[in-house]
Amino acid sequence: MDLLDRIIKQNPFWETGQIEGIAGFKKRLVFNNILKYLGEKQIISLIGMRRVGKTILMHQFIELLLKEKERKNILYFSFDEISARGEDIIEEVLEIYEEQILKRELKDVYIFFDEINHVKDWQVYLKRYYDMNRDIKFFVSGSSSVLLKRAKESLSGRIYEFEITPLSFGEYLYMRGIEVKDPLIQSGTIKRELNRYMVGGSFPEILGETDFEKIKMYVSSVVDKIIFYDIPKVYDVREPEILKGMLDVISQSPGMLINYKTFASSFGITYQTASKYVRYLEMAFLIKRVYNYRGSAIARSRKLKKAYLSTPAIAAVFFDFETEFIKAAPKLIENLVCLHIGARFFFREYYEVDFVDGEQVIEVKYRNDPEIKDALDVTRKLKMKKLLVITKEREGEVELNGIEVRFVPAWRFLMG
Repeated sequence: MDLLDRIIKQNPFWETGQIEGIAGFKKRLVFNNILKYLGEKQIISLIGMRRVGKTILMHQFIELLLKEKERKNILYFSFDEISARGEDIIEEVLEIYEEQILKRELKDVYIFFDEINHVKDWQVYLKRYYDMNRDIKFFVSGSSSVLLKRAKESLSGRIYEFEITPLSFGEYLYMRGIEVKDPLIQSGTIKRELNRYMVGGSFPEILGETDFEKIKMYVSSVVDKIIFYDIPKVYDVREPEILKGMLDVISQSPGMLINYKTFASSFGITYQTASKYVRYLEMAFLIKRVYNYRGSAIARSRKLKKAYLSTPAIAAVFFDFETEFIKAAPKLIENLVCLHIGARFFFREYYEVDFVDGEQVIEVKYRNDPEIKDALDVTRKLKMKKLLVITKEREGEVELNGIEVRFVPAWRFLMG
């Protein structure tokens, strides 16, 4: 298939005036945030893990534009599966679009480039077109934070970046059409949905799926594509199987302390390689690192860090049965709390607490009778006045030695 045929195939709305394949997908909450910048000249960049809805978002914006703009003034092109990715591929696509589709000067158009991180030095080409002042509005998406953040630096002032994350629990409920009017009365429903959400509900395409094996197959395909295809195309990874093995270890115990020496010994690699591989997993949006709370960035960088999954659904890849997955609920709930608050810090020095968030300590104790003595000691040590304890069912507030302690059930806290 030549390039012109690919372009035409990817833009069937030029003929039909309709966007296919997005019926039934509600607009994500980030849609309205991005919409505010639709009339701005700056490039809109959508970054995030595969299958979290970047392409659907693009098509939803195209659907919106089709109501007001000439069909041919909108171009969508995905670089994900194209076999020949020469350095001039962007220029070739735009020249064909200009000469054979528009048949006029390239201006007053909307260009959507999906998975652009597959194109080397793509920012150089977009910068040139951007600076031509032809009212070209670019939307780009990608699944590699390193490449896109490097581009952001070279496109300073010309690009607005939005990270598209897996669905939060609150957004999952919204996408499922579950309106929470009375959390107490609806608590049974919410708890059931939380269990479903943990398994695979963070991916928009399968948020209603209940068959564990189908979910496992879907998430496995996403993870394998990232580990065996995306990461090796960007980084020097000779044994991607080791990447998957490291992700397996993290999935078994989200929130584990990252010990590069242990990883190196277990997988027969060097300390430096272990460190790089963990960073690659993070840059591909598969894991999130959280730092030990200290006064300076240098001190934090020297301490051990924790690793969490970018979505608990990744753990489904490495569990054989749904019952095993459910047994891991306490650690997965901790993982969800980490993502929900956008955690940056934990604290570990004699005693340990899960998170330090602003002016409060957060401890996840997914049981009904949580022991909080250590958490209280850390709260005092950090000279803070608030301790939030995420529980299974216990709820309420109490003051202990001048510290305000709040107990909140995970299902209520994660609703957002």
